[in-house]
Amino acid sequence: MPSKKKKQIELTPIDKKILNAMFDLKDTNLNLISKKIGLSKSTVHNRIKRLKMSNFFIGIMPLINQEFIQKQITAISLIKAKYGPEYAEEVGKRIANIRGIWAVYFVLGSNDFVALIRAKNKDELEYVVNELTKTEGVERSDTIMVIKILKEDLPDSLRLTFSEFQ
Repeated sequence: MPSKKKKQIELTPIDKKILNAMFDLKDTNLNLISKKIGLSKSTVHNRIKRLKMSNFFIGIMPLINQEFIQKQITAISLIKAKYGPEYAEEVGKRIANIRGIWAVYFVLGSNDFVALIRAKNKDELEYVVNELTKTEGVERSDTIMVIKILKEDLPDSLRLTFSEFQ
């Protein structure tokens, strides 16, 4: 399956300052961002609007402090798939459509996919694992339940991805 070309947006130094401020602040408050980078609120607003219109931002989501989520299970599933034409895309899509799986990675090594799972309780985790085993193209999965989250920082992972902004 050919990959769809995405229109590339040219980020200006001002755009990069705004993005870094958003990562640092973990907020989209125009007042806070404009104060941090020394630009007017209207400039920040227009730049963020431009990034949204170009689909550079595909949404703005709240980050919830994990301490407020009392009952939650995090698990990681290592998945071996049946090799075949375009299996990465086809099996990957099927895995991604299972409720409770919030990330799917096609990987190199002894496994084909890594799936990250969130569940409210053991029954929900069991549902996800059962759905994985019933998924066409999945040979086996090995699911590991997380005991304690030591670090989970989505904004930091995005910052590392876009280290050119630094």
